[in-house]
Amino acid sequence: MKLNYFWILFILFTYNITTAQTPKPILSQLIDQTGTPIIAVWVSVNHSALKVQTDENGMFELNTTSWPAHLDIDLGDGEVVHVDVADAASAKVITATKIHKLDEFVIKDKVTRELNTLQTRNVETITKKEFQKAACCRLSESFDNTGSVSVSETDAVTGAKEMEILGLRGIYSLITLDNTPDFGGINYPFALDMIPGTWLNEVAISKGISNAINGSNGFSGQVNIGLKNPFEDQPLFVNMYGNTMGRYEANVHINKVLPNPAFATGLYLHASKNFNKIDDNHDNYMDTPLSSQLNALYKFRIDGLGPWESGLSVQFVKDERTAGQKVVNAENPYTATSDAQRFTINGNTGFVGFNKEGRSVGVKYQYTNNQLDAAYGVLNYNGNQNRGYFQALYEDRFADAKHIIYAGASLLTENLKQKIAGVDFNRNELVPGVYAEYAYNPQVTEADKRFSERFGVVATIRGDFHNIYGTQIAPALTAKYNITMDMVLRANVGKGYRTPYFFTDNISSFVNGRPIQIEQNLNAEEAINYGLSYTIKSKIARRNFTLNADLYQTQFQNQIIVDQETNSSLVSVSNLDGQSITTSALLSTTYEVISDLTLKLAYKWNHIEYDQAGVRINKMLIPKNRALMALHYTTPNKKWEFSNTTTWIGQQDYLERQLIDNQVIQTRKTANSFVTTNAQVTKKWDKFDIYVGGENLTNHTQKNPIQAGSTPQSDLFDVSQVYAPLMGIRGYVGFRWNIL
Repeated sequence: MKLNYFWILFILFTYNITTAQTPKPILSQLIDQTGTPIIAVWVSVNHSALKVQTDENGMFELNTTSWPAHLDIDLGDGEVVHVDVADAASAKVITATKIHKLDEFVIKDKVTRELNTLQTRNVETITKKEFQKAACCRLSESFDNTGSVSVSETDAVTGAKEMEILGLRGIYSLITLDNTPDFGGINYPFALDMIPGTWLNEVAISKGISNAINGSNGFSGQVNIGLKNPFEDQPLFVNMYGNTMGRYEANVHINKVLPNPAFATGLYLHASKNFNKIDDNHDNYMDTPLSSQLNALYKFRIDGLGPWESGLSVQFVKDERTAGQKVVNAENPYTATSDAQRFTINGNTGFVGFNKEGRSVGVKYQYTNNQLDAAYGVLNYNGNQNRGYFQALYEDRFADAKHIIYAGASLLTENLKQKIAGVDFNRNELVPGVYAEYAYNPQVTEADKRFSERFGVVATIRGDFHNIYGTQIAPALTAKYNITMDMVLRANVGKGYRTPYFFTDNISSFVNGRPIQIEQNLNAEEAINYGLSYTIKSKIARRNFTLNADLYQTQFQNQIIVDQETNSSLVSVSNLDGQSITTSALLSTTYEVISDLTLKLAYKWNHIEYDQAGVRINKMLIPKNRALMALHYTTPNKKWEFSNTTTWIGQQDYLERQLIDNQVIQTRKTANSFVTTNAQVTKKWDKFDIYVGGENLTNHTQKNPIQAGSTPQSDLFDVSQVYAPLMGIRGYVGFRWNIL
């Protein structure tokens, strides 16, 4: 009830902030000297934090409170160019000659936002247009068209999903929500399902350890989830979806820019339910859980109110799941239930009113409460996590943003209460930290061949003072060299630390039949990551072409090892004793085959080995080879879109357990490679889209994902050896409607 009062009072308060100021719209097209639209760059007005992106025609729309207006055009990594416009008429078309040195930048092809050759860090960006090429109902389904990230189910019961980046599990990625650290802790197994796809504006994948501002726990990099902004999103938007497996979803967005154009609010609502008990392989276990989710997000933004900028968001999620036996066996019952709740408040405030342009200060703050109550067979888990985070940041830019300095401090507090099988596992954390970063970002031009003008570097260091694990120093260095403006070499090295959550990190091991043995003193995980990358943008037969190659290696100084093989009667959780090395390579290319037909190809190679009980072994359940082919075609009139994504998954090891002569014998087996394919057709009108599609059209599934399912109380029972899809062909239909 207190939560309901909070929502009512807060929404009424923010919707009634008004002033007499009238917004003055800027509707403009950005073009180069040849008249070609400059697409996918970010534009802001009067030094506001609010940015909009130019569309495929170079168009953008903003509001200003006064004329003349000052526009900042952000090319990434501090590369900003400026233009002043006197009035609305002069802003209708902005050519490159009106912008300081903008004509020297080559930003004109349709894949620019995906891979940027001018920024120092190796960042891949997935935009909202990519999300619409598939069903993309949730964040977990938003990576189908990228070779960098793969998502799979952790087991055959819980419905938990996990990312894999650079050959590492998703727990080793720093996940940020609107650039604030989030989703660390006990709701991690279901975190990827707690962000609906329609809320996504873009997802930026920064590869390797290259940034310590938001924390040092991203061994494989940072995944920033950028949500819709109430200033930019549609005033009223509705999306509905349903599939042939009995899953239905609805999303509603309500956004309002207040009479004072510096204020905007947004309310984002989501509801989903999975009704059907699906058991296509007839093992009496549901292939996917029955589930229901209610999800609400409220955002309040202040942008352009003098020198101040601010934002506040509140989210509440309730996610319930029931799985296990389709018809409960009275003699050997197995059911799996979970009730996950999340309540979080995120806020930020910035001041940009200094006399020196490029100087600013800001603060971020967050409070999160995660609850998870679960029962998997005879194992009960109850967890409650209260987490607070505060960050202060100072930024200064020099010499036309060629030199950038960041410095600040943070404070993380966490109270974690867990009860596993009746045993308490509680923890209180207090982690103050400081950080600093220096970036050298020259504006690259074809005319200037000097090494100093084509070389960029980001050096960062972070120190955390953990009340449990002691002092943690995390340096990182990233460098790049532009051979040309469209060809770049990058290298990075960095160190990271991570606090383990042994239960929710390894939930698939706990839902099996074997007992778990946990080492008494689990240390923080610690690793060094190295990386090289090469990106080129060019043209083949006058068509846009992009090629990217990545090579990364992660060396663990400590890792929490879950050992299922050494002892057939139990699973042990312990610190690493020896070495653990993960090497990952990615080769990807994008080519515009004909006008409006884009082909994407990607190949990924992972080699993961670690020491376990004195033996060097390869990691199970992560394929060594993976390939992807994605095709997307838009008709000339932009009314129809056709998408197809085909994925080849190579061989991977799994563990088979059998009872032979009253002894449990377990053997490593190798699963065959397989292919899956998804397709979608979208019909577009002015404000209304209908999409129809199918998933796993090859109908490939794992035949027996649950071992010893008839005796779930025995040591043989194992649901964690999942290496292929659990469900076959699925059809779906949905619509997107911009009502206002």
